[in-house]
Amino acid sequence: MKLSVSANWDMELLEGLGNIPEVTSIYAKLPFDIVGGGRAGIVVPTVDWEFAASYIRAAHDRNIAFCYLLNAPCLGNLEQTQEGKKQILALVGQLADMGVDSVSIANLAVVALVRRNFPDLAIRGSVLSWPTNLSRLKYQESLGVDPLIVPYSDFNRDFTMLPKIRSGISCGMQLFVNVSCIYNCHYLAEHASSVGHASQVQQGVQKANTFLDFYLWQCTRRRLLNPELFLMSRWIRPEDLHVYEDMGYDEFKIIDRSRSTAWLLRVTKAYAERRYDGNLLDIISLEMLGDPDGFHDDIEDQVRERMRQYNTEERHLMLRMLKLRRRLLSFDIIIDNSKLDGFLEGFQKVRCAETYCEECRYCHGYAAQAVHFDRSEAETLSRDIGELLDDFLS
Repeated sequence: MKLSVSANWDMELLEGLGNIPEVTSIYAKLPFDIVGGGRAGIVVPTVDWEFAASYIRAAHDRNIAFCYLLNAPCLGNLEQTQEGKKQILALVGQLADMGVDSVSIANLAVVALVRRNFPDLAIRGSVLSWPTNLSRLKYQESLGVDPLIVPYSDFNRDFTMLPKIRSGISCGMQLFVNVSCIYNCHYLAEHASSVGHASQVQQGVQKANTFLDFYLWQCTRRRLLNPELFLMSRWIRPEDLHVYEDMGYDEFKIIDRSRSTAWLLRVTKAYAERRYDGNLLDIISLEMLGDPDGFHDDIEDQVRERMRQYNTEERHLMLRMLKLRRRLLSFDIIIDNSKLDGFLEGFQKVRCAETYCEECRYCHGYAAQAVHFDRSEAETLSRDIGELLDDFLS
């Protein structure tokens, strides 16, 4: 088993990961660059290029490879212009000089550009390139992308397609293990584009716009009202890794770059040991719910610093957002992992892509046993989220 772990630029994280033999690579990016990535710049730690270079060297000292993320799906047509292509190639050249082992790219035009100009630089796949069927996966393999990332929402519990994908693709394959995006999320493409733009350097140098993350708040509200959504998300329990290994998958990817070192080490150890006793929310990544100490300390400070550029009305809105975020993080939700033994087996029979969830209700039944929280307080929080979003829309 190989584990690829998100990095929060903390040297203590490297120390801990260096003691877990299953960890073969880490991935990260600066909060802002011209390409952008899969997280808004204000929710990841602030570092500069000099520190990033030293971090890459420290990873190599521990025999851990480093992948830099260039995985925003939309670049606002930057890749279509001559000047834009020069800027992208200058960035990739800087990364190569720093010693990155690979880059992860979502935009396939950027893949072609980098492959043409840096033929020896390894390119890893991105789920934000939407390789949602065999043809798309095969095409990315033909571009030299290796490993590919299997889209979690489409395939993590599709036990008809997973063996076909593995047998039909010759390059490496990665599976996300602790992603908690809502299954078949209505906002998947919009959210990916939104956070991609919110991590591009133009957002860092121009007047800062309010960034409340409408999509994330909507999904949080839905989970509070529909506990079965926690189980419908396509995470993989540590205890179930062997099911995927038996199909030929041996590399697993752990998120999230906004997390604290203690949280990331806890998750990595759980998957390395193939077991976690307790609350599954301790190891799957929800950005508004779960361990209140699971996020790095910079997030709120960075939001407040950015608020200096807002007008009075925007500042009031963002202060409400921060208060509500703190209430959500203190809200006690338990997903009892011991009650989920055998849960994955049901997906050997259920074809989710061909089934309406409300007619199936398989996850609903398990949620009644395993997911516990104060439903009355959840309704109150959901109402307050709705009011915040209504004010945001106005």
